[in-house]
Amino acid sequence: YPIPKSNPKKITRPQTHGMLFENALNESNKYYLNKNIAVIYKKPTPIQVVRVDYPQRSKAKIVEAYYKTPSTTDYNGIYRGKYIDYEAKETNNFSFSFKHIAPHQINHLLQVDKHGGIAFIIIYFKRANEVYLIDIKDFYHLYQLGNEGHQKSIKFTQISEIGKKVKIGYSPAIDYLKAVDELYF
Repeated sequence: YPIPKSNPKKITRPQTHGMLFENALNESNKYYLNKNIAVIYKKPTPIQVVRVDYPQRSKAKIVEAYYKTPSTTDYNGIYRGKYIDYEAKETNNFSFSFKHIAPHQINHLLQVDKHGGIAFIIIYFKRANEVYLIDIKDFYHLYQLGNEGHQKSIKFTQISEIGKKVKIGYSPAIDYLKAVDELYF
């Protein structure tokens, strides 16, 4: 079964790869905020608007834009007095290819870790319907092996050994902060 959505609102943009997972994380973060557990938000993607269409005054539509700068990671905030920053990924395979994460994102997470923040990658394995949280240092170790030509991806079995399994439920949909507690506190 796919990750349950706690709020069945209609999505106005087309469904894209990772969208249900992203929505579930967003709903989980709203739950954490409403319960006064953490303050974590999705970072907006920085874009430069080039052309806007105005069919009516109240219905402006961006028709052409480009990315201003490479985005760092998906989410950041504060939890239990510590800065938290993470990248969320989804895969249809029983492995996670390193090509799906940019080097500048890994570098950003390593810097967050270096300065005492909580930094990780959270991956949803769609076919297994399982979510794993991987500390950036553990992920980087495997990523370095990939850059040396030893492997181009991380197998599901490797991630299940080094990562923390995240509970999928309803309130919140993805309770990743329990895994954060086990890894970092």
